[in-house]
Amino acid sequence: MSIALKHIPCPAGDKCTAFQCIFGHKGDQAQEAPSTAAQGGNSQKQAREDDHGSSDGPRKRLRVAQGDAVKTARDSSQQGTNKTPDETTKRLAKPLTATRPVSPPPLSRSRPSGAAADTPQAPFVPPKKPTTASFTGTKPPEPAPPAAKKKTESLNPRLLKSSPASHETRLKLLRLMHNEFVRLNTEIKKDASEQELRIVLSDQELISRALDEEQKAAVEKPAVYPNVMKNKVMQYKRMGAAQWKSEREKELQGAQQKSAAGNLSDGPPKKIATGLPQAKEVELLRRIITPIQSLSKHGYVPTVPTDNAIDEARKGVKAAKGWEVCDRCRQRFQVFPGRREEDGALTSGGSCNFHWGKTYVPPKAPGDRSRVAKRYQCCGQEVGDSVGCITHDHHVYKTTDAARLAAVLNFAETPANDLAPIDKAVCFDCEMGYTVHGMELIRLTATAWPDGKELLDVLVQPLGEILDLNSRYSGVWPDDLAQAPSWADSLDPTPSKSGEETGSEEGEIKSTKKNLKKVSSPEVARDLLFSLISPSTPLVGHGLENDLNAVRVVHQNVVDTVLLYPHQAGLPYRYGLKKLMQDHLNRKIQQETGPKALGHDSAEDARAAGDLARLKVMNLWQDMRRVGYRLVDGEITAPGASGGKNGGLTEEFLEEKAT
Repeated sequence: MSIALKHIPCPAGDKCTAFQCIFGHKGDQAQEAPSTAAQGGNSQKQAREDDHGSSDGPRKRLRVAQGDAVKTARDSSQQGTNKTPDETTKRLAKPLTATRPVSPPPLSRSRPSGAAADTPQAPFVPPKKPTTASFTGTKPPEPAPPAAKKKTESLNPRLLKSSPASHETRLKLLRLMHNEFVRLNTEIKKDASEQELRIVLSDQELISRALDEEQKAAVEKPAVYPNVMKNKVMQYKRMGAAQWKSEREKELQGAQQKSAAGNLSDGPPKKIATGLPQAKEVELLRRIITPIQSLSKHGYVPTVPTDNAIDEARKGVKAAKGWEVCDRCRQRFQVFPGRREEDGALTSGGSCNFHWGKTYVPPKAPGDRSRVAKRYQCCGQEVGDSVGCITHDHHVYKTTDAARLAAVLNFAETPANDLAPIDKAVCFDCEMGYTVHGMELIRLTATAWPDGKELLDVLVQPLGEILDLNSRYSGVWPDDLAQAPSWADSLDPTPSKSGEETGSEEGEIKSTKKNLKKVSSPEVARDLLFSLISPSTPLVGHGLENDLNAVRVVHQNVVDTVLLYPHQAGLPYRYGLKKLMQDHLNRKIQQETGPKALGHDSAEDARAAGDLARLKVMNLWQDMRRVGYRLVDGEITAPGASGGKNGGLTEEFLEEKAT
């Protein structure tokens, strides 16, 4: 509380710079007298009003003791002046008036540049919390949205539509894996530099990582879920800090590359547009045909086996008395075509336990020279840990010897066919299953190239008794073959249109389940294929040696995508069709849906091979245009040629492309 001391001269005198100084200055006495008189005259009236009250209720008066006022004045005067006590006493003899406390000076605020110096300032108002609405002038920038936080999760298995194990089992395995992640993360965190701290995971990231690994095993491999999780736990238990550090750096590097590439793998499929008429595309396709005469050691059959070779093969099979080596578990067993007389068995050796996935070598940390055991892609187990993760009733086998194949059904060269169009090629693909005769044809599909129109798609009844349809890969299930209507009973010779697959201009592949018709034997299926092609028709496919051998066809003009896109290590190594489509056309095929694999679709595979061949044709035409080739009046003309009949590909260009 402040008291006005106007009756006390200001200690600073005329040099006072205080705003609304509480002490007296020259020129204030003239105003003080009438103000005091008026104040004194109204004091009694104000007191009466306070005693009687008002509509707003009684008001309180500020009471100040005279002794306190004198003491305060005396202290202030003695500290600030050197006046004698008599002068001070005379001044204090004047009647004191109770006044309201003087408000503190308002905070200094910036004034507009054109405002006058004597403009009265607004009364002091406590500053409010700034909001967007309190700003004036230019609109403030919008605040950046907060970064999306990852959902906080607990160390509890995620809820799945179909759980592969009990909650206790999943929780136990999840905790074991999380403990290994925590151990590895703690080890690299101890000696990590500032730059290496980016590979250290937070507690929530460790939990999310463990949940992701557990969920992946539960969804993708539910049948062998406990084994997969145990193998993963053992894998991380054997892992050291250096290997974990290398793995984390690869993950970050892969994430950065994916971000830098703009997520191309998730982008649209690559379009194929040659700009050529269909007949000219086929003409260029003939230029990339691969001769197979020198590839007999890799499974291609360039000529029909002789009768002597077939007789020798039959003698060998008879001498072996049906003993074969299982293609899956490598166990020796006997196969009985026509069933064994004693008990009607098809094979011996009991059930077959095997791993259906391929083997792979887990990556090692740089500088790590320790031995890393191979693992199976199907269940993650190390090679040698178990005899298999899948059990089947029969052992199976296959043979690639041309003479043995011909002993069951002999090969045939493609016959002449005047009805086959010369301006089209044919893509075809086959699916095979295991019988007592090895691997036999169970589905044949043919599509036109380059438009992708379906020409033929039938199921095939094999010659021998079925041991395993290999449905995981073939896509043909026992019910499909058993319930399929006969091709011969149909009056319409065209394939069934139920769920038909169609190809788009860009070669987009769509696959749906179809109700296929069935032919009585592989020989009938081969005759249907012969009705579509001639010896000069280019046959397009992936791994055509397997398909041609299954149909028992000898055809010279083949365009095999295995040979168009060779493996860097050369034959017999090869890239799969699924990888080639992903790498070159950014398309995904052979997708498994749900925990049960639906298998491959031969129509999808045939069109995929055709699109890869068309991509080669498009690239070939681009190379030709760069050196001067042009399309004039529907004909390809060489550089400097006038067009028409003189056009065509020069021998120099073809030799250059061949090398």
